[in-house]
Amino acid sequence: MNAFLIAAALTMVPAQSAPSLDNRFDDALGVAGLSTKTARFDPGLLSLYGQGEFATVYFSALQENPWRTPFYMEMTRRALAAAQGDAGGTLSTLTRLTGLGSRRALLGSPIARAEELSREPDAFKKALSAMKSEGLLAVDVPAKVDAPASVRQAAALILYTALDTVRYRRAAFSRVDDLDEAYDRQTTAQPNGSDPQVYAELVDFYRSVDMNYLYAASQDVATAVEKAVQDLQAVSGDEKFGFQIDTSWGQIVLSGGGDSTRDCKETLLCIDTGGDDVYYGAASNDSVSNWLSVCIDTNGNDQYVDDRALLDKGVADWDGRKNGQSLPGTGSATFGLSYLWDSRGSDLYRTHKSGIGSASFGVAMVVDKEGDDVYDCYANAEGYGMFGVGVLEDEAGNDKYAGFTQVQGIGMTAGVGALIDRTGNDTYSANDTVIDFPSPQSDKHNVSMAQGAGFGVRSDYLTGHSLSGGIGILYDQAGDDSYDCGVFGQGTGYWQSAGILWDDSGTDKYHGMWYVQGAAAHYAVGYLEDLKGDDTYVAEMNMAQGAGHDFSIGYLLDHEGSDSYQAPNLSLGAGNANGIGVFVDFAGDDTYTSSGLTLGKASESTKGSMRERALCLGVFLDLGGNDKYPASAKWAKNGARVANWTDKGPYAAESQVGVFWDGESR
Repeated sequence: MNAFLIAAALTMVPAQSAPSLDNRFDDALGVAGLSTKTARFDPGLLSLYGQGEFATVYFSALQENPWRTPFYMEMTRRALAAAQGDAGGTLSTLTRLTGLGSRRALLGSPIARAEELSREPDAFKKALSAMKSEGLLAVDVPAKVDAPASVRQAAALILYTALDTVRYRRAAFSRVDDLDEAYDRQTTAQPNGSDPQVYAELVDFYRSVDMNYLYAASQDVATAVEKAVQDLQAVSGDEKFGFQIDTSWGQIVLSGGGDSTRDCKETLLCIDTGGDDVYYGAASNDSVSNWLSVCIDTNGNDQYVDDRALLDKGVADWDGRKNGQSLPGTGSATFGLSYLWDSRGSDLYRTHKSGIGSASFGVAMVVDKEGDDVYDCYANAEGYGMFGVGVLEDEAGNDKYAGFTQVQGIGMTAGVGALIDRTGNDTYSANDTVIDFPSPQSDKHNVSMAQGAGFGVRSDYLTGHSLSGGIGILYDQAGDDSYDCGVFGQGTGYWQSAGILWDDSGTDKYHGMWYVQGAAAHYAVGYLEDLKGDDTYVAEMNMAQGAGHDFSIGYLLDHEGSDSYQAPNLSLGAGNANGIGVFVDFAGDDTYTSSGLTLGKASESTKGSMRERALCLGVFLDLGGNDKYPASAKWAKNGARVANWTDKGPYAAESQVGVFWDGESR
């Protein structure tokens, strides 16, 4: 059923799919007496180990049939590529991966009424009058609004859409008794699960929120914001004007024609059409009543920060960076919706708070249309979602992304976090020099959980009430890019989650430590796919480049180019503790440097436990080229096709085995 839901959800993608890997997988698995129908996790055994609530349907489909994973990934990637310039479509695709969400534009524009009203004479003043009739405006509607017609129309469109969609937001939280208390709890440090009573109350709140309604509203408002941005392009950056008014949902500010500095606390709508501006806390739900926050800037080299010190100092160099991790910051949604749109200029986005496309029980979207931009954060940022969807989309420019932990496409429980970069030579860095988040695997490195990571809450050693992770996506469509992280990153998953990194083209460099480059642990999925370019992959410590641990699935697929792989133990198609690791390089003269359990190997399962009859599998396929393998890997040669048995069970599907396959299969 899950597989059907995912396939059906993406049937609108018009492009033809690439040839299936199914036959190639079947040929290779046949060397070990397996096939794509038998080389799967035993659902009975899996149910005895894996536990968690709020698993997404996308993760469930991937776990159900590991060999269909490349197909699901391709269809999702194509849908996101086709959604460029369609913010509502992007949100529709991402929200439906959770099993929730809708297709609001299926039968026409979901904001047709708001568009019609916004084109009427004096539409902005009429929208303000509508707000006053709802008790949202304490003052009289002003007789004159100092703003160009296009600005007034754009503002009216967003306000009318907000008036139409607020009922969806109310419905989403209708079963929450005290929303202010819940908001305060969400914006402070979350309990770790050691106190069962506190934890039970928290999980009961999670169950009470219906995100379907908020996801529907998010598509409508995103469509309105995008349409408003298009209309605002006609306004000259030199035209001076100014207007502001307070509402119960936050302040409305319309300005243009010069540089400005603005404190955006409790802002409903800010439109600025000119100048190099400084914004503090733009597009953030600062309270329960401030459920919608929209910031649109159409011109200038702008700076979006959450503290004055960050104008001149990077997050890693600032001593105050640890003081706001759970607080909502620039481009964040908490119990609501937020949108930050910047049309032109080379901009700076910097926060020590949750931000730059960060959502908790909400939807946040940050879109930058052009320029060489800098994104600098600490944690829970740059495409972060927990019971919500956080999106950071950059459409052009050579950009720099920096952060520490849970950044650059990270999906927490029931959430989706996505970083989408359309073009440019970009740098992605999860800080592994300043050790603020030492990893249990190695305290000399940070837990990154970055660059396409899914992360759940493991509680089997505490209350026993674990929470499944969400879906983290980093999608870079073009350019020569570099990726650097510590532990957990670059297409990685932990605890019933899925982490995905797609790179469509360019000569790229990947560097990480442990659980990186298509690796996952504890019933999760990690996936990295690179379509073009002569790429370099370096993983220094353990579990990398197509490696699955503890009933997890790890994938690395590289389609074109002569690539270099420097890999550690448990890599290049390796399974550990009943995991499945898959590595595929389609073409090119490649170089492999690795040792230990690597190049199509699997570890032994624990004897005397039910795991001894659970499959553990490593699959390595290089389908073309004259390749170089390490001399110590005697089985790894051009043209070789072998099964590396660790332990044979009564059936192949109850064994621990690796497959090495070099050369085109058909």
